[in-house]
Amino acid sequence: MVHMPVLGDSLFYITAFFIGVASPVSVPDEQRLFEDLMMGYEKSVRPVINANTILKVTFSLKLNQIIDLDERHQVLTTNVFIDQAWRDENLRWEPANYSRIRSIRVPSKRVWLPDTFIYNNADDGSTGFMQGTYVLLNHDGIVVWPVPVKLKSSCKVDITYFPFDDQECILRFGSWIYSGSWIDYRSLRNDTESPVDLTTYVNNSEWDLLSVTLKKNIRTHSCCDDPHPDITYVLHIRRKTFYYIFNIIVPCVMLSALTLLTFWLPPTSGEKITLGLSVFLAFSMFMLLIAEEVPATSESVPLIGIYLCVVMTMTSLSVIMAVIVINLYNKGHKTKRAPAWLRILTLSWLSKLLFLKHDLIKFAKDVILDDERKGAYACRKHSFSTKQKDDLLYQELETLSLENQFIRNRRKASKTEESLPATPGNEKGEEYQSLKEGTGEGKESKHADSEMSDSEGTRDNNNTTKNGKHKKDTPRSKIPEVCRTRSALYQRKLIVAEWQQIASVIDRVLFWFYFVSTVASYILILVVVPNCNYKKWNEEIWRKQQNYHSSM
Repeated sequence: MVHMPVLGDSLFYITAFFIGVASPVSVPDEQRLFEDLMMGYEKSVRPVINANTILKVTFSLKLNQIIDLDERHQVLTTNVFIDQAWRDENLRWEPANYSRIRSIRVPSKRVWLPDTFIYNNADDGSTGFMQGTYVLLNHDGIVVWPVPVKLKSSCKVDITYFPFDDQECILRFGSWIYSGSWIDYRSLRNDTESPVDLTTYVNNSEWDLLSVTLKKNIRTHSCCDDPHPDITYVLHIRRKTFYYIFNIIVPCVMLSALTLLTFWLPPTSGEKITLGLSVFLAFSMFMLLIAEEVPATSESVPLIGIYLCVVMTMTSLSVIMAVIVINLYNKGHKTKRAPAWLRILTLSWLSKLLFLKHDLIKFAKDVILDDERKGAYACRKHSFSTKQKDDLLYQELETLSLENQFIRNRRKASKTEESLPATPGNEKGEEYQSLKEGTGEGKESKHADSEMSDSEGTRDNNNTTKNGKHKKDTPRSKIPEVCRTRSALYQRKLIVAEWQQIASVIDRVLFWFYFVSTVASYILILVVVPNCNYKKWNEEIWRKQQNYHSSM
C-alpha cells in the first residue's frame, strides 16, 4: 500500500510520452497546399485535361527603357518586364480547404512553363528563352509568370536619312516547339490604346519613342508545316538631332563660309589655295567622324555623308578655280591681250550683271611692272618730268580705246623713226631706252632692242663718233607728244590691268555661284529631304495606329 501512488504517477508520465510521440506535428497551410498540388503533377506535359484543347497564353510587355541602339552592329538593347499568364487545369484548389489561401508563389522549375522564345535575339550570353525564378499560382488555375529581362534584339537600321532618321525595331515572341494547335498567344492589353505598358518608361537621351504597335503573325518552321503563331511589337523610334547639328552640321556650315572667303582673297596674297586645302582637310576629318558612327554598309549612303561629299566637291572646285584665277591674274605680264569673247563676256556682260565698274586707265596707273622698277622704260632726253609725261600719256589714252591706242602708237612710232636722222653711233633716236623684254609690238620690239644696244655704246663713248670727234645733238623741229618707251610701258600696264579685271570678275562670279550652291545644298539636303522623310513616317505611324485600333 505504500508504493501505489508512485506506480500510478510513473504510468501517467509514460502514457503521456507515448501519446506525444505518436501525435502528428502541425504543417503550415501553404506547405500542405503545395504538397497536395505537386502530388502526382508532371511538369513536362501541357496543363490541359483534354489533349485537343488549345492552351491560351496571355502575353504582356512593359517597356522600361530603350538603353541603346548600336547602328554598327544593328542591335537594340531594351529593359522590359514580361508577364505571361495561362490556365493550368491541374493546379486548382478550393480556398476554404486551405484556410482561404487564394494564391501561392512556387519555384518556376516545379511547374509547366511555355517555351516562349525571342526570335530576333542578338545576345551572345543568352539562349533567347525566358528565365524567371518564381510563378504565381491562383486557386482557379491561373498561373502568372513575371520575367524581368534585358533584351538584346537585332534591328535592321536604315541610315539613308542619318542623322534625321527614323527606325523600326521589332520584338518577336513565340513558342519554339509548340505549334498553333497546342499553344496560342494573345496580348493582355488588347482593350487599351497602347499594346505596351509605358507607365515606368524612362526617356532615352538619343532616341524618341514615337509609337508601339502590335501585330500577330503565323509562321512556319523548316522542320514542319504546322503554323506557329507569334506576337510582334514594332517600336518606332526617332533620332534626336541636336547632338549632330551642334557638333557636325554647324561646323560644316562654318567651314563652308570660310570657303567663301577664298574668293575674296586677292590673288597676290598667296593664301587662296592654302585656305581651300585647309577647309578640305577639315571636311575630311568630319567625314571620318561620321564613318565611325554609321554601320559599314554599301546599301545606302547617309544624308549627312551626301552633304559632306557635296561641300567637299565644291571646296575642291574652289581650289581648282583659285588656281585658274591666279593664272588669269598674272597672265597680263606676258603682254598678250585676252580673247575678244572673254573680254566681252566678263568686262561687258558679267560686269553689268554684278554691277561692277572697270576703269582700266585708273587701274593701269596702280600697276607697277618689274621692268619699270629696273628702269627699262626710263626717258633721258625730254626735259619735262615723269609726271608730266604720265599726264600727257593718260590724256591721250583716255580718248582712245585699247585697240586704237595700239594702232595709233605704232603709227606714231614709225613716223618718229622716219623723221629722226640716222647716224652710225645713234640710229633712229638715241634718247629712248628700249623695252628689255617684249612689248607685244612684234618686229618693232626687236628693232628697239638693237637701238638700245647702239645707244648704250654711244653713251659709253660720251656721244662721240668712231673718229673721236664730238658731235652735237641733232636739233628736232618737233618733240613727240609721248615717249615711245613710255607709251609701250602703259600699253603693257593696260594689258595687265585688263587681265586683272577679268580675273576679279571671274572671282566674283565664282563667289556667288559657290554661295548659291552652298545655300541650296544646305536647304535641300538638310531641311527639305528630312522634313519629307518625317512627314512620310508620321503618316505611316498614324495609319498603323488606326489599323491597330480598328482591329481591337
